[in-house]
Amino acid sequence: MRFVLSIVVGFLLSAAPAFCQEALPATSGVGFDCWVGRDGKPFFTNYIRCIADRDLPQPAQPDPESELMLDLLHRELHTRSGADAERTMKAHIELVRETRAVWSIRIHSYPYEWSWQEGRPEQLVRSVLCPNDVPCSVMIRQH
Repeated sequence: MRFVLSIVVGFLLSAAPAFCQEALPATSGVGFDCWVGRDGKPFFTNYIRCIADRDLPQPAQPDPESELMLDLLHRELHTRSGADAERTMKAHIELVRETRAVWSIRIHSYPYEWSWQEGRPEQLVRSVLCPNDVPCSVMIRQH
């Protein structure tokens, strides 16, 4: 049963980036603010979680509450830490699920120091979330 569940979840996660790329506006550039997060028990799965860069023009969310939550996540990433952003996201998990404003890329483990030095986490985000032939900036907050 766990094997079937992991296949279904893997399929959904692999299909999500394709849908995300279609939803992004075709502007002069896109950007993502990201952090490394971790789900709790029972699997303790690691993710690179991203929101659209709030410093770039974005289409307005229909719900003012989701706008406030995304602004709060943005401030956490730029002034505090990825761990703070993860706590904020989990505190508003129902709203996050409802708005689908946080993209999660499943990774095997927290990136090693050499991986950060080579820019591997940023490369992964660019390959999954950034549209082709469009300038795309990625900022990932380490813990």
